[in-house]
Amino acid sequence: MLSQPVIALLKQLASEGVSPWLDAANGEEFLPGPLSHPAVTGLLHGVVAPALTPAAIRRACDALQGIFLASGSRYGCVSVPVDPRSAHAANALVAAARRVHADVGRPNLLTRIPATRAGLAALEDCLALGISVEVDLVFSVERYHEALRAYLNGMERALAAGLDLQGIMATASVPVGMLDAEVNTRLAALPGPALPATQARDTAALAVAREMYRVREQWLATGWWRVLQAAGATPPGLLWTTAGPRHISRLIGWNTAQAVSLEVLETAALHGELRGDTLLGAHEEGRRALDALEQLGIRMPDVARVLETVELTRLQHAWTLRS
Repeated sequence: MLSQPVIALLKQLASEGVSPWLDAANGEEFLPGPLSHPAVTGLLHGVVAPALTPAAIRRACDALQGIFLASGSRYGCVSVPVDPRSAHAANALVAAARRVHADVGRPNLLTRIPATRAGLAALEDCLALGISVEVDLVFSVERYHEALRAYLNGMERALAAGLDLQGIMATASVPVGMLDAEVNTRLAALPGPALPATQARDTAALAVAREMYRVREQWLATGWWRVLQAAGATPPGLLWTTAGPRHISRLIGWNTAQAVSLEVLETAALHGELRGDTLLGAHEEGRRALDALEQLGIRMPDVARVLETVELTRLQHAWTLRS
């Protein structure tokens, strides 16, 4: 059961427009766990789950069905992965997503697909088929632009096919903890005076998040989004993942989500304090932070490429071991 400080933190996050998700992707916290307590499920707006049996996924979806229905399909989703070994084969990703979608048979299921080039093509195709998606491993603002374009194209196709757009969800997940860890490692290895590198520590994820938040605002101001919204579409989500305790208070923005483990929640509840919105209207500050990193020789496109390769390799190896 969650502690009272954690419950208070979850309520605070929700009041700030941040959806609290449970990050149980490693499986050890999933079952039994918070989802077995009805009083707690109302505080959780989603779950990042590991690869589980269809029956276990259905139980998780059913546990969050109340908040899913009450929110008009905005909250209460469960994300499960498809085989990451198909990360560079769009047709295989779509086929895997269709199998999971059919096997589980719950409207609040998200199929988790890596945001490779093939993954973005699969994102569009899945949405066009009415399959909800969490597109994972979005490490750069440029890749987020591409994910939003794929989202828009897929939802346009779903609308043209006469599908119910309210039942099709999509969210992009950004591993903020990985971003900060990789950039901090590179900063520590820089030669020369230590002060500039020290000042730049722990700034990358927040800067990227601020730019992404601005990008989504701009997309939601377009005419095509208004067409989709009028047809019942819900806004595409922004989910911060691999978050550490410090990220919880730093990444506060309306209509965003944070996926954190129970351990991180407990630490943040004891030592963290929310500071209000940190993303809205802060894109220029984010750009300055990224420019400062660039001046130190930290190129974020290079960071994104390395992280995508390393994390995909890890996920593929783990999947092979469990197969």
